[in-house]
Amino acid sequence: MIAALAATLTLFAGAADAPKCYGAAARDTEKPCVSTTKRVTPTPDQAAITPNVACVRGDLADSCTYGSAEPVATVALLGDSHAAHWRAALQVLAQQRRWRVVEFARPHCPFSFSEPAPTEAGASDCVAFNQRVIEWLAANPSVATVFVSNNSRLPMAQRGISARVRGHLAAFAALPESVQRIFALRDTPTVRVTTPDCIRKALAARVAPGGACSIPRRRALVVDATTIAAERMSYRGGRVIDLSSFFCDRRECFPVVGGVLVHKDQDHLTQRFSATLGPYIGRALDQAG
Repeated sequence: MIAALAATLTLFAGAADAPKCYGAAARDTEKPCVSTTKRVTPTPDQAAITPNVACVRGDLADSCTYGSAEPVATVALLGDSHAAHWRAALQVLAQQRRWRVVEFARPHCPFSFSEPAPTEAGASDCVAFNQRVIEWLAANPSVATVFVSNNSRLPMAQRGISARVRGHLAAFAALPESVQRIFALRDTPTVRVTTPDCIRKALAARVAPGGACSIPRRRALVVDATTIAAERMSYRGGRVIDLSSFFCDRRECFPVVGGVLVHKDQDHLTQRFSATLGPYIGRALDQAG
């Protein structure tokens, strides 16, 4: 955990002097600590123009690789843009565990055999794209572990949670036998359109913005069909990693945690906060055996 956290803090310039309760660590129930900072890093304006962690483009459209320079294993990350915002977290794990991560994350294309609504860009090619990803996995049998995360609010052609679950189940079932572990990262909470302005006002008033700008949990978090499907695929190694407690308590979700801005927009993580979650994904993996 200490090595992973050190890797987290060196991902971004200026984070080396981060306080003990920095980012997700401020909500670690196993090692409680209290963050008293009223600062926010990055600011909403900085987050809006900060790109994702860099990666090397792969041989399949919308794929890229990152991680250890001397990997001992390769893992895959599948899904839409809500998979891509976990990149900094998996980069932390990859450096610690000597992984190469191959990411297949196409915006508006969840890892599913159900089509997104026609209003979503590239909707008609999403299922075919996921089939190409599955073919790549079959051709690379050394990849035994995949992580999956999808936008649980993305409009789909077939409405209803049952239809969403069926689409994910069909895609999971089509994974080659060489994939022995499927870890579904539960989708993250959202914030309001007005949240960045609320944070700016709180900073100007020298008020802690995490509590001042919180969002009711029932609004911020919705049912995630991907995790339901993963639970039903337990016989194929399906597991769920739910880090909601690092964003929310039982009633509210917080747009700033441990002095770190959680979202760069309404529903995508800042890479700085994502990085602080890396050690806790690792902890969940260890607990899952």
